[in-house]
Amino acid sequence: MKNLLLSIILFSISSLSSAYTVESSWNDKYEKELSFYCSSEDTMCLDLCGEATMCKVKEETCHNCIGTSITLTYIFNYMGKAYTNTGVETLDGEVLSSLKGSEFVSFSSRSIYNHVDRFNSSSLKRNFRSLCTDGTRYPIVLFKKNRGSQRVADVQFVFCDNGVFEMEFGADVIINMEENKTLF
Repeated sequence: MKNLLLSIILFSISSLSSAYTVESSWNDKYEKELSFYCSSEDTMCLDLCGEATMCKVKEETCHNCIGTSITLTYIFNYMGKAYTNTGVETLDGEVLSSLKGSEFVSFSSRSIYNHVDRFNSSSLKRNFRSLCTDGTRYPIVLFKKNRGSQRVADVQFVFCDNGVFEMEFGADVIINMEENKTLF
């Protein structure tokens, strides 16, 4: 009886995590998109695009993504430090709402928007990977995009292999890190 109960609990917990993977890429029309690959147990692709196993969501460019804005500098310098995973799993409805509204920008260690460090550098990979406790190779972080200005706004979620989690930004971390820097 104990084994049966334990099996049911473990199955329930494992089914709570997402059964889809997400990749960020550019298509042959030079458009950025998020690709979702879903298993038969998950409905994300179906809910998002009407397809059962694969879905591509076009990502519009943002106005302050190209160049050296302070926002992008913070994102790539402080990912995993000031931008952190709360450990709270996000509901699929919240993720769907952000993706369907096209009010998002995604970043990873392989982002072309990175002007702070080398493309996919080991330090950048380490910072992004620190967001996921399951060893996700390339976590993707979703930020809100301001509807009016089309600029990067607040951090929202991180896509890990074992689920999608809420993110938070701790400005005090940046202040403390900057205060502790010395010139010598």
